Amino acid sequence: MKAAIYARFSSQNQRTESIADQISACRKYAARHGHEVLDDHIYVDEALSGARKDRPSLMALVDAAASGDFEIVLIDDLSRLARDNHMMLTVLLELEFEGVRVIGVADGIDSGDRDAKLEIGIRGLFNEIQLEDLKKKTLRGQIGQKERGFFVGERTFGYSSVPVGEIQMDKKGRPRPEGYKMEIEPRQAAVVLRVFKEFADGKSQTAITRSLNEEGVPGPFKEGNKWSCSTLHRMLTNEKYIGRWIWNRTGTRRDPKTGKRRSYKKPESEWIVREDEALRLIPNDLWQKVKERKEATRDTWPGGKGKRGFSGQKGSKEKLYPTHLLSGAMQCDLCGGTIGQVSGKGGGYYGCLRAARKACDNKLLVPRKRVEKIILGAVSGQLQDAEHLRYVLDQVAKEIDKLRSDLPETMKLKEAELAAQQRRLDNFIEAIGEGRDSKALTKALTETEHRIESLEADVAGLRASREQVFKVPPAEWVQERLLKLQEVLEARTEQSALLLREILGPICLEPVEEGKERFYRARTAIDTLALVETPLGKTSAEEGSSALRQWRRPELNRRPWS
Repeated sequence: MKAAIYARFSSQNQRTESIADQISACRKYAARHGHEVLDDHIYVDEALSGARKDRPSLMALVDAAASGDFEIVLIDDLSRLARDNHMMLTVLLELEFEGVRVIGVADGIDSGDRDAKLEIGIRGLFNEIQLEDLKKKTLRGQIGQKERGFFVGERTFGYSSVPVGEIQMDKKGRPRPEGYKMEIEPRQAAVVLRVFKEFADGKSQTAITRSLNEEGVPGPFKEGNKWSCSTLHRMLTNEKYIGRWIWNRTGTRRDPKTGKRRSYKKPESEWIVREDEALRLIPNDLWQKVKERKEATRDTWPGGKGKRGFSGQKGSKEKLYPTHLLSGAMQCDLCGGTIGQVSGKGGGYYGCLRAARKACDNKLLVPRKRVEKIILGAVSGQLQDAEHLRYVLDQVAKEIDKLRSDLPETMKLKEAELAAQQRRLDNFIEAIGEGRDSKALTKALTETEHRIESLEADVAGLRASREQVFKVPPAEWVQERLLKLQEVLEARTEQSALLLREILGPICLEPVEEGKERFYRARTAIDTLALVETPLGKTSAEEGSSALRQWRRPELNRRPWS
């Protein structure tokens, strides 16, 4: 009879030679019984669980059975076909329908033998129970390792897993450490800290992803991996970065239809929680700031399960991801809607976004550049006041202190990398001492020595910075920069826009018509800007009010906007 062969091994821990052994056993059986093995019909699934039905070669075998090219399928034993009893019986019935028998070489079971049906059922049930028992023993062993203080399968970007304890040989002669612990991986940790800081400063996840990929920053784990928004989202919500490691929070169940595993959340009583400040990468104040921003930006994304598009009430993207210094900071007095950029001509115009959708009667526009010039000019003018200038200097001192407060975290990362490089250097020296010298090893040794020198200089500089006392800069230095306030703010538009909102509060624009003139009257919660309701004097349209009271666009009297 013409025969096909199916072979499988389930995990990376098993020997790949197992496949060759299974095929060899099936060929010997075929030779003893006079069957012809078709080389085009040898099907192999490597490192795939027997509880999965979506194995590529198994599906190809079932599809090929309808061709009539073979009459029997040889397997080492029924567990190679499937570990799940229901799945195994389903596959056997599909092959039987096509007139194809399945023969287990090791267990001597033939699906074409009617007397073997009971044994097939018992054997399948035994294989399924064996798989469940293996899962329980594996989980029990993992829990034991966690109770002994080790880490189990918790690989996370920013950390490296290091073997600890006595090294022993397992049953297959492979070295196995007593356990594994986590250490901060300095270069990855620096990327994590950068992502958190940039997001907290107002940069969107999309913009951060784009900059990381453009700069060629290596992605998580696999060489050549690119960054994605979903990766950043998981990173920004991962409690491991504040030293809180939760194990056994989720489990998996196998879908009986597809054989694929689906995750589910376990009850909190089964969680194993470990708090370790030595593994903290993100300071608590930065974590809270990111958490608040994540909550604020959550509503700018489409709805959850069962929702289509941006259904329901969603937040304003203009307010959360400002593209200009005053984006999302102004609101229409008539409808309460956002005043945003509605045109790009000549630098762009601000107007009521609801009016653009015909949901508001406020059709008045104002040039974006004029608005920014007037507002920032007024802010700069107020800050030139002696009392306000002293306030600015005090704030500069506080910001410097805040930057210096990050020194311990930076020093910890640098010192950790220095220790890792020194261990690497010791390993190279030991290898050379054992006579394993080579050009590649010598080159790596030299590069490591240079890296250590650089890190030692960085650590020494950070330690010196920690001891230095910051002195408030002279008022003249600050005044010079205040004259270029807009230029300074535009260097980091997103962060500056969010900061201006905190300082100015919501700016309410009221469209006013007095005689033949139409203009906006601006109101804000900041008293120091002196926003009194006084009509414009005889100033040019570009200059507007010198005290940031109102600005106007008279030409709109002649040409309505729609």
